[in-house]
Amino acid sequence: MISFLIKYKKSILIITLAFFIGSIGYIGLDSFRRGTFNENVAMVGSEPITYRTLYKATDAQARALRNNGVDVDEDLNKYLNQQMLSALISEEVLNQAAKEFGMEVADYEVAMDIHSSPMFNQNGVFDKNAYEHAVRYQLGVTPAQFEEQIRRSKLSDRFRMALYSFYKLTPEEVRFSYQVQNGNMKDFEKNKKDFERQLFETKMETAQQAFFDDFNNRVEIKTYLDQQA
Repeated sequence: MISFLIKYKKSILIITLAFFIGSIGYIGLDSFRRGTFNENVAMVGSEPITYRTLYKATDAQARALRNNGVDVDEDLNKYLNQQMLSALISEEVLNQAAKEFGMEVADYEVAMDIHSSPMFNQNGVFDKNAYEHAVRYQLGVTPAQFEEQIRRSKLSDRFRMALYSFYKLTPEEVRFSYQVQNGNMKDFEKNKKDFERQLFETKMETAQQAFFDDFNNRVEIKTYLDQQA
């Protein structure tokens, strides 16, 4: 499995929100066959995530990979399902947290994203017909559903950036951590930039896990993969 992940590491262009929920297993093709699209694959508090939503997310990523020449076999499809379910649960967690703090995404922000997308433009001008056709027939959703997904994505990004803003590395912290890790300050200036990046990523992972632990203490997250097996 490790060699498989290494092989596809640079090819899998999926959006995971950097959060990881260790209890989530994978969903294979058989799970989709056994369950109807309207059944729930997970619950975050009282908010459901359906197989239909997961299937659409995974299918979109699989199509993108195929368009880039990647053979999406059953093993890779299972991996995509696992990653997309993690991403969908993470997005729901972030949206609920953002709303608790009174955050929101205005209609004009969603409109700006749509109007500025080259996919929906003809000769540099937004084309409503091109937009509706692409959304309905290429993405398989209604314009309202597509716009709601943009709103959710922007809201989760907004909360994540707010979470990051609370954590900053001080020069003293960087030097101390480098000393502890290496036992000396040799080549510190040479390695400082890369070390700071790695240290910040580690700090964010710790902060994110702490956030999820706190959220899970307040809001129950359920998955139904075992029941569908």
